[in-house]
Amino acid sequence: MPHPFPLRRFIWIVFVSVLIGALYGDLRYGVPGAGAIVAGSMGAALFSLDRFVLRRNAGWLFPRLPFLPYLALRTCLYAAVVIIINGIANSVLSGRFMVISGVDLLVSLVLVVAATLLLGVNELLGPGTLLAFAAGRYYHPRIEERALLFMDMRPSTAIAERVGELRILDLLNRFVADVSLAVAEAGGEIHKYVGDEVIATWRLAPGANQVDCVRACFGAFDRIDAQRSAYERDFGLVPDFRAGLHCGPVAVGELGYLKKEIALIGDTMNAAARIVEACRETENRVLASAALLDRLAALPPGVSRRRLGELALRGKERPLELCALEADGDRALNRLAGRETGVFSSPSPGERL
Repeated sequence: MPHPFPLRRFIWIVFVSVLIGALYGDLRYGVPGAGAIVAGSMGAALFSLDRFVLRRNAGWLFPRLPFLPYLALRTCLYAAVVIIINGIANSVLSGRFMVISGVDLLVSLVLVVAATLLLGVNELLGPGTLLAFAAGRYYHPRIEERALLFMDMRPSTAIAERVGELRILDLLNRFVADVSLAVAEAGGEIHKYVGDEVIATWRLAPGANQVDCVRACFGAFDRIDAQRSAYERDFGLVPDFRAGLHCGPVAVGELGYLKKEIALIGDTMNAAARIVEACRETENRVLASAALLDRLAALPPGVSRRRLGELALRGKERPLELCALEADGDRALNRLAGRETGVFSSPSPGERL
């Protein structure tokens, strides 16, 4: 079953396409129904092309490209889809509607280029960020309940010394792509990349919530493990990461002047960062606060929790209760993850793990 987030996006794209097609078909040909069908088919086809073929990590069909070549490739493929669907509509409707005339083709290509530019800018800013800025959603800061996932690659400092400053960027890009796609598939938003750290977030509803944040975390482990041979071939190692999960109220608002971003600020963010540090101190890969686990309906199949105790937070009277999350059969790996990656067998004193 598709995740609700891409399913909602699919429905919205098809719905908007149907409205545009009905309006165009009515104004130009007097057949809004046919226009709605053709445009809806285009919306569904373009969504499928973008999600299942053009995703930047696809790799198996198109290599990772710089922004402008990728934009050009996407535009050409979109245009090809539009022409093909127009041709099919022309054949089915016996020339009554959407004959590939100069006007029809021009309107279609203008819409394709506009959609491609919007999607490109949306990807540069982060999914949903462009809409949030345009709608002024966070022009005035607001408090939202969020689930947070902090993922920190390890041991990044030692890896950088091993592969070099230029190659570490290639490795980080590959790592970030795998981790980010796991988050996207679980309906999460990438809030920020901070060096070798990825911060993802989900909005929480009252009552029991889905386990998307936990699923994203272990999905990222699975993605990296599935690419193990490619990582070893290209970099001579397989990256690993520690993760902290937490939830609570955060202040969300626009921040910046010459460069703007949607910022998340508050004690909840600080506590989540502290949980990641506790992973290193306790030698666990994944730690989650009991506060978050209490807000989830259940853990994903194959994931278990183990109570660790309480974590004292500086400046806070009440400590934070933590649990270690482990995949079935992964308890030993939890404490030996540094060796399993094949990066280092015995870290030197003072080295960041």
